Amino acid sequence: LYIASYLNKNDHNAEILDCETEGISLEEFEERIKKNKYDCVGIAMLTPIYTQAVELCKAVKRINPNIKTLVGGSHPTLRPKGTIEDESSIDVAVIGEAELTFLDILNAFQGKKELKEVEGIVFKNTKGKVIQTKPREKIQDLDMLPIPDRHLIKMKLYRPSVSYYKRLPAYTIITTRGCPYRCSFCATAKTGYRMHSVQRVIDEMKMLVEKFGAKEILLRDDTFTLNKKRTLEICQAIRENGLDKKMSWNCITRANLVDEELLTAMKNAGCWGLHFGVEGGTQKSIDSIQKDTTIETIEKAFSLCRKLEINTRGYFMLGLPGSTKEDDLAT
Repeated sequence: LYIASYLNKNDHNAEILDCETEGISLEEFEERIKKNKYDCVGIAMLTPIYTQAVELCKAVKRINPNIKTLVGGSHPTLRPKGTIEDESSIDVAVIGEAELTFLDILNAFQGKKELKEVEGIVFKNTKGKVIQTKPREKIQDLDMLPIPDRHLIKMKLYRPSVSYYKRLPAYTIITTRGCPYRCSFCATAKTGYRMHSVQRVIDEMKMLVEKFGAKEILLRDDTFTLNKKRTLEICQAIRENGLDKKMSWNCITRANLVDEELLTAMKNAGCWGLHFGVEGGTQKSIDSIQKDTTIETIEKAFSLCRKLEINTRGYFMLGLPGSTKEDDLAT
């Protein structure tokens, strides 16, 4: 949605097709490609859906070899050259955040610049050589991106998974990107932390409440409360705009990034639940993944939430590096 909304703001005509959610088969996808005059198809490529993404690229090329195929997401970001080398049906692989990159690629396809001038991509040149361009800097000013245009998808089909809501409709927003912590299992560890402004967060919440009737919002940031001052300002703005009377919300964060003052403000602004990354039940397990917290800190965070009647959920992992049966039983 971020990518498509940004492209449409910049004079392109992007559509979104969520085959999984809409129950669209490969054959139906092919029919849609045949009926419409697309210049370019971009496909999300996570490692668990790698084969499906490749199948879609192959299908596009079977129907019309002139349509450009792009893939992006965690798989090509971690294995950029290999993604292009392995599959002739993929024209360009995007590394990292794709909003600015996708627009630059389309400009290159229109002859406004050369592909080799586009930062953060991998492609094959006319001689078949795999070219990886210089990395693209992450977007620092997230507010330069428009609020994702939810009209591009069938909103009534979406809801968070069960433990993330109490009432429907319930929708998600992302107010930050990245995380400065170093947890060894995490894809966003040690990535630059960037934030939407408080007003931008409120504008998106208002939009979801007023246009889509949201009764709940899940703040899907990896570490929502990292900046305490900003979190307090968001809580204050929610109340000043009367949003706490119209919707409730919950978020995800770390146990060492909450205290009683912050949790009280969140509760008063309509927050009913927090999800904490606990991971392991022994200090040894937690230290093995560079979680940089303690069992005592985690227990205190849960206790504070219990005191303030804020619902809690924990993320746990079994079989952490070096863990024993006893460690896993403790977890």
